[in-house]
Amino acid sequence: MNNILILGAEPGATNASHLPHDINELIWGSLAFFLVVGVLWWKGGPAIKKAWNGRIERIESELQTSEDARIAAEAELASVRERIANADAERARILAEAAETATALKAQLIERAAADAAEVSARAAADVEASRSQAMADLSHEVSALAMGAAEQVVRSNLDADTQQQLVEAYITQVGASS
Repeated sequence: MNNILILGAEPGATNASHLPHDINELIWGSLAFFLVVGVLWWKGGPAIKKAWNGRIERIESELQTSEDARIAAEAELASVRERIANADAERARILAEAAETATALKAQLIERAAADAAEVSARAAADVEASRSQAMADLSHEVSALAMGAAEQVVRSNLDADTQQQLVEAYITQVGASS
């Protein structure tokens, strides 16, 4: 025999279907189930739909925000690239300006050094001329003193002052011409 135990069935009763033996219980259970599903659909449906639409709107908003952020980042990237290009141009301009300044400064320094050298040379020539003049004057004075002493010893005679002066000057001229 068949020893299958059907839930909700009395022991010993056989039922060929899996349905409970009372059809009213099935109708009322089904009615209650559909009523609960209907109430959930009626009251919970809009809330679920609202939550679902809110999620969709939030995702769309985040997508729009990320798109705006991407566009802003691309604009900032373009700005940075432009500033980098401007910085390269500015660097080249500054280097060119520095090279021009260095060339001008070099020319000024060379000009100043040449002027200083000319000034030093002129001063040296003036010093040499002054020293030569001083030496000539000193030599002339020495020679005249020596000539006077020599003339006095050689001549030992009375010469007047004009004759003595002429002899000294002639001697100085002769000594100056030979040196």
